[in-house]
Amino acid sequence: MTSTNYAYTLQPVPYAVSEEEQRAAQLMMWRSSNKISTRTWLIIGVLSLLAILGLIFIQNYSTIFCWVILICLIIFIAVRIYGLEWYAKRKMREFPVQEIKGIRLGVQPHGMIMQQQMGMQQGMANIGWKDVSEWYDHPDFILMTFTAKGQQGSFFLPKRMDNKNFPFSTIRKHLKDSVGEPKKI
Repeated sequence: MTSTNYAYTLQPVPYAVSEEEQRAAQLMMWRSSNKISTRTWLIIGVLSLLAILGLIFIQNYSTIFCWVILICLIIFIAVRIYGLEWYAKRKMREFPVQEIKGIRLGVQPHGMIMQQQMGMQQGMANIGWKDVSEWYDHPDFILMTFTAKGQQGSFFLPKRMDNKNFPFSTIRKHLKDSVGEPKKI
């Protein structure tokens, strides 16, 4: 069997994630959890409809409360969409990202292996496919969270790592078998 047909890692590959990639993934995850709910959109729609009907059917100075409602709704939507994202980006910049260097990852039938140089010794961890609690498949990356030896962790795997030595197709196959379909971002 040649290494080009082998679906697993023969030698762990270097794992390095830039600060920009980490920030982009954090922002994408924040956006996926900060959606305006259907109920909120329904309330906004009803209030807008009532305010517009008030503008049409009410005469003179009594329409001022309808204009106030419409302006408040516009401000609410702008703050909810743009203001919260600005605030989240600002807060993310306050905390430094963890520099990831000296780590090597591999794909095996039993799970992911991670090697890291710690001083003069080589540390090794095995994260079984059954230890993964959830995963996300995005066009730019795969994100998986796991619990190993009582500690929670995650792997952010940028698409540039997808090659014959680190096959994403094998990772997806094992994650679908052990965890299920990926969560949507």
